[in-house]
Amino acid sequence: MIAPPVDRFHRSVGRLTTLLSYWTPPRFSAAASPLVEETVASLGVRSRTPVDDARRDTVGDNLQAVAQVFADLAADAEGRPRRPVPRLPDPGVLADQLVVLGADVVAAGLEPNVLDDLTARLDTLRASL
Repeated sequence: MIAPPVDRFHRSVGRLTTLLSYWTPPRFSAAASPLVEETVASLGVRSRTPVDDARRDTVGDNLQAVAQVFADLAADAEGRPRRPVPRLPDPGVLADQLVVLGADVVAAGLEPNVLDDLTARLDTLRASL
């Protein structure tokens, strides 16, 4: 039996954030690979969030962009204005931000095909890290 899209999305966010929870600050400040940048850009296209390449030099920059994509998708689905996700000084909190914003995406009631697409892109991102 195949799990529903919501469950698959939750699992994907959980796998990514579990990986990030073991990272130290130097890992977040490492240069991002082209595959990471490409995957994050594709998430931005999905949410119509402009992803500024000039501000995505590091892995942490790219993960911050993913958090913004989640926030924008939830805001759009709920008919709320988009707001910037705060960038906190400790990069370790990105995992927590992604958990909370991922839950917001689910609560916003996105279509199953959108969740499936997001899940596939998150899985690709996690594999590229």
